[in-house]
Amino acid sequence: MAHDAGEKLMIRHAIVAGGGIAGHSAALALLQAGIAVTVLEARPDDNDLGSFLRLNPNGLDALNAIDVLDPVVDASFPIRHVDRRALDGQVLVHRPLTDPLPGRNLGARFITWANLARVLRDESTRRGATVRHRAPVLGAEATRNSVHALLADDDPIEGDVLIGADGTRSTIRTVIDPAAPAPDYCGSRTIYGHTPRPPTHTPPAPAQLRSYGGPKAWLAHIDDPDTGHTYWFTNIKTSELLPDPGPTTEDWRIELLQRWNDDDIPAGIIKMATRIRASDDRALHHLPRWHTDRLVVIGDAAHAAPPSTEQGGSMAIEDAAVLGRCLRDLPLHLALARFEQERRERVETIIAIATGHHTTTTGPEWSYHHHIEWTQRIVP
Repeated sequence: MAHDAGEKLMIRHAIVAGGGIAGHSAALALLQAGIAVTVLEARPDDNDLGSFLRLNPNGLDALNAIDVLDPVVDASFPIRHVDRRALDGQVLVHRPLTDPLPGRNLGARFITWANLARVLRDESTRRGATVRHRAPVLGAEATRNSVHALLADDDPIEGDVLIGADGTRSTIRTVIDPAAPAPDYCGSRTIYGHTPRPPTHTPPAPAQLRSYGGPKAWLAHIDDPDTGHTYWFTNIKTSELLPDPGPTTEDWRIELLQRWNDDDIPAGIIKMATRIRASDDRALHHLPRWHTDRLVVIGDAAHAAPPSTEQGGSMAIEDAAVLGRCLRDLPLHLALARFEQERRERVETIIAIATGHHTTTTGPEWSYHHHIEWTQRIVP
């Protein structure tokens, strides 16, 4: 197929398959680049699936690049320190969470997945994106001049480029490459819980991520400085995948309490939990093909990361911002290849370190330095 520089002007409408964090971040970046966007999401608009995450400085930097940092800050709270404690509460390790780039001052913030997705969705809609819920993309067909997203109950949606932000079970990944590997099971599952606290006249302490290690388990938690509510997580090794439907909150409570003594601090948190859920940890270390002429995958669809990276959400937002710049500045046939070139080594290194496939003597702070300068033009 012949291409010329004029093809850059043909990127007028982008379709995004998936309306989660990656999808709506992509919508915001594309809108900022002057490209109309339709977001197609399989779930209803009131869906609250997901747990919570820590947005590290690089993730906040990417949000700033697509001009949505302030609304996310309003829906989150800062995490000042990470503590490792003995079971009696004694502090063993105290590490501040700070921004390693001088003058940027982004630190780290805590937010639930549902709240982050809501903020990004509301902002993308407010800025002009068309968002359709209960509209799963079942496939895609590309021609020389366009691409069509195939839906179950409606006519295909036509666009100039289709972005697969449809997660670990991505349909678009297999459209791009029918032989594409699926994410591997890591042999563990992460369990998340929410423990409300009764009202108190004593303001909670500034937010700290505290972890406790026992002979049979570990647990980390953070208390919301406004409400005092506790969000916590732990991880267990197992060769078995979760059944569908999975265990109930009470099932998890019974299992987890067997791993702690009754007077341990984690046991008290687990006993009072009103919601406990789990997910199998998966990782997609290397996806051979990220794109075709008019289709591309981002976020978990391209590089699923286990929770231990503490970077899954941030990497998806970075993807969106970088892709937006590429589509803004380059002809389509160059933009998607440049996007992959800019992103592949970074995300695969983060995942490899987290899964033990790559060793390093540095801490996670190296990944926090990442910066996206939105106003800087990308040249071929």
